[in-house]
Amino acid sequence: MLDPRFYFLFSSLVFSAPLWAAENADTPSEEEKEIKPSYQLPSAKEAVETYNVKAQDKALLSPVTVTANSSVADELLSPKSVTIYSKENIRQSGVSNLLDFFKYNTEIQADPSFGNVITPRLSMRGFGNGDGYQNINILVDGVSLNQIDMVPQQLGSVPIDSIEKIEVVKSSGSVLYGDYAGAGTIVIRTNNSFDRKPWYGSVRSGFGTYNTKLEHINLGSVTDFKGFKILADGNFTYLDAEGKKPVLADGSKDTTENLNGKATWGLQKDNFEILTSFIKDDSNVVYTGPMSLDTFNRDPNAAVTNGSRNIVHKEDWVTTMKYKFSDRWNAAYTYANKTKDLKYPAYNYLPHYEGEDHRFTLQTIQNDFAVLAGFDLNDNLRAEPGQVTEKNNVAGFISADYFVNERLSLNAGFRQAFITFKHNNDGANKPLSKTVNPASVNAAANFSLARNDAVFAGYSHAFQSPDIDRFFSPVYAPDFTLIGKTFNGFINTMEMDTYSIGYKHLEDTFKAKAEFYYSDLNNEIFYNSSTFNNTNYDASSKYGVELSVYKDFALFYASANYVYTDTRAKVGSQAYQIAAQPKHIVLATLGKQFTSTLLPLPYHTISLSHKYQSDSYAEGDFDNSLGKQQAYNATTFTYQLADRKHWTVDFSIQNLFNGANGQFVDFGTANPVVYPTNYQRTFQGSVSYRF
Repeated sequence: MLDPRFYFLFSSLVFSAPLWAAENADTPSEEEKEIKPSYQLPSAKEAVETYNVKAQDKALLSPVTVTANSSVADELLSPKSVTIYSKENIRQSGVSNLLDFFKYNTEIQADPSFGNVITPRLSMRGFGNGDGYQNINILVDGVSLNQIDMVPQQLGSVPIDSIEKIEVVKSSGSVLYGDYAGAGTIVIRTNNSFDRKPWYGSVRSGFGTYNTKLEHINLGSVTDFKGFKILADGNFTYLDAEGKKPVLADGSKDTTENLNGKATWGLQKDNFEILTSFIKDDSNVVYTGPMSLDTFNRDPNAAVTNGSRNIVHKEDWVTTMKYKFSDRWNAAYTYANKTKDLKYPAYNYLPHYEGEDHRFTLQTIQNDFAVLAGFDLNDNLRAEPGQVTEKNNVAGFISADYFVNERLSLNAGFRQAFITFKHNNDGANKPLSKTVNPASVNAAANFSLARNDAVFAGYSHAFQSPDIDRFFSPVYAPDFTLIGKTFNGFINTMEMDTYSIGYKHLEDTFKAKAEFYYSDLNNEIFYNSSTFNNTNYDASSKYGVELSVYKDFALFYASANYVYTDTRAKVGSQAYQIAAQPKHIVLATLGKQFTSTLLPLPYHTISLSHKYQSDSYAEGDFDNSLGKQQAYNATTFTYQLADRKHWTVDFSIQNLFNGANGQFVDFGTANPVVYPTNYQRTFQGSVSYRF
């Protein structure tokens, strides 16, 4: 639970906002402030000028702009493969957490990590659901959620109602963000803009199957005082689910409790602004243990006694400073201080994490080009009884966009990193240390064929340094829970060359994108379930085709996403497919928007979507010895009512047809075990009010 200090900070923030700031009747709505896509503006040059100079602050949160680049662009002008999900897209999904959003509304693979919904696993571009999360750098307001060990990103600590925009940038980000971006980057932005109403807020109350409860409140103000703009903002979210079935020997069910609070203060004067946020997150999760394949096939809802309890306490301080020297030059600095404590009570495993992140950037935006240069310093450690393991990363980077003419734009960048690993176990053995100096490069081009059409091509050289757990062999309890490790030697840094080419057509009522990519990898990192060692493939490759189309037919709208992925990994003279990587993923949606005056909320949206992932080898089955496991199928129904001003009511059904889905894992036995993850029909609903 949150301690009294946070309640004091939250209360002082909210009640310090002057009441006279509520006089905002003439303030433009969010919709009136939206940035237009480039095909609605007079020219590409005007679009670049608007996004980067005239309305840069608005463009960062606009649902049409891409920010994971040297300069801000929209999807049509960007030379990268990117999909943007706006606040409205997230709101219409009706979900209560980020895991469900990715699982039901994107073509990204998404599953709880062995049943743990707070630290789910995501995967794209052929890395598989076992290790895919380590090859996606997930950033929230510029700060990475990625861990230095094999614990996945704690997406459960990011309240879904606080998000303004999500950008999924594939096979890109290694120059700007370095490690973890081989498959791509997910950029999540919350609203820290000073361009808001003097007094604003939102409240959401949700409910769901198994007595699931969601409560969210946001309250803030932006006031003017003697030439200063003062921002005060508070977010508070509570999510609780009582569970479906017993999973511990004492009869405890698979429950989830998460309490998150964030308080932000900001000051803006002329061309300078500073923002400081304190984020506190507490979670207590009891999640399912593995069951045999036969038991899962008979009854995935059968009780188990080998589940786990995970308790997390997390506190972050994040400060960002920005200064505009002129319309053409600006600088930014972000500092994050992160601490986290994990607890697995059954195994007395109590790791403590500390980290400091520094990021400085200098940007110039000229008529025909933009350059972003900077450096990152990440100093992180994990302390356990008797030992400390560190990963220190220092890097410099430069990235540039050159707008050759109205049709052609070019992008290129370079990063040099210096990464040091250290391990000290209180003198029992000689301290261990290793330093690597990987580099990343990217080059891309975007060419407009017509007002709404463009082709793009790109090359990137990315790297993935090992996490600190890769140097150790795991030791498991009888129920396969990790309880210890032994040193197995340092392993190599992965390097990866990706080539891509694509086409996109974007207009208000019709959008289509197609892309082909090929990746050639050296030293791809994997876990050998036969030897219980982390190691490297001798060589591996991935290629795929990604297609998406959206069409508004007036009477209804429809969308379809299709992803084909093929992989090859060599161990000695043998070649295998990457485990937990389906060859085919399909996400299809059919919906209708209409108005009706029969209810107080006149705007209605109904949608039905289905996600299919073809059969794949079990996670950890690196040599494909256990055969392919069953496909994933889940259908989602959503219904939403709104007045598009203050009120929204939504209702959704997940896994409508009650399909049995699970996470299949090879722990080196004759058959895989299964963690049932999405095997029952569930319901969610909520009522929200914003002002």
